[in-house]
Amino acid sequence: MNTGRSNREQMRLSETATEVMRSPEYIEAQDYMRSKLGETALKMVWVKRYAVSKAIDIHRSKQESQYETKSRYETDEDRTLELIRIMPYWFNAQLKLDGHKSCKSRKEKKECKETVTIFNKIIRTMINEEQCSGMKETIDSIDEVMLKLNYTPSEINYAKQSFNAVLQGMRHEIAAESALNWTPGVELADMTNIEDDLNGGDIHVDYVDDQGERFEFNIDIKATKISADKANERNHRPGYYAIWSGFDYDDFCGRVLPENKIIKSKCSYYEEKIKEIVAIERRRKAQRTLRRVV
Repeated sequence: MNTGRSNREQMRLSETATEVMRSPEYIEAQDYMRSKLGETALKMVWVKRYAVSKAIDIHRSKQESQYETKSRYETDEDRTLELIRIMPYWFNAQLKLDGHKSCKSRKEKKECKETVTIFNKIIRTMINEEQCSGMKETIDSIDEVMLKLNYTPSEINYAKQSFNAVLQGMRHEIAAESALNWTPGVELADMTNIEDDLNGGDIHVDYVDDQGERFEFNIDIKATKISADKANERNHRPGYYAIWSGFDYDDFCGRVLPENKIIKSKCSYYEEKIKEIVAIERRRKAQRTLRRVV
């Protein structure tokens, strides 16, 4: 399974899917599914997408036995394979969360959210590592790979809409993270872990004020001010704050991410927002201290 390609072609997911389906691991995956489901089941429209996922799992297990210290998602190739592998699970989970299918329990709902969060974080890393060269090219790549994996036209249309929403949100998050890391007082702004993401935090911020007092909090980045206001009305968890990214449509200029000079121009906005958050955090600290004293 040789999936090495130039950086310019990294998001050509359909080519990777084709290579997987020509691999010995894909034949091995089909044999495995035949043993579990029977010969007739292999003709079902959904089988190919899961056979590709299984083939990638088999490929990984062989790699990991040879290179035990290799990080699973450290290269462009790893992330591209993981996106294809998780796609059918993401699609099913997204359908359930959007109400097209029912989540039977709270546990199942959390599992669906975890699957969607993992998928979203792969997209975010791909954007951050400049694997996504353009919005249209990226969406078209998803279209191509889903056609190859026997998704129906209605499934493809739904997935493209969901994927486009993910891309829109992710590019705002990455632009915000970059602006925060250039903002005075911010020691580190980094992508949250999956648990914090499930709780509504996109970016974890370590901030030190002029007096040397340290604050840590999570920020939920929204593409519009209206959505940020609504999120803050719903969410009152300590340490979590929703804010508008500060970027509008023209800031992106048709690119996946804005130019650095545009990102840096937002630092004053983030400095103001952080001071508002720190004021709230300082009041909360004082209230906790008072309760301990009483």
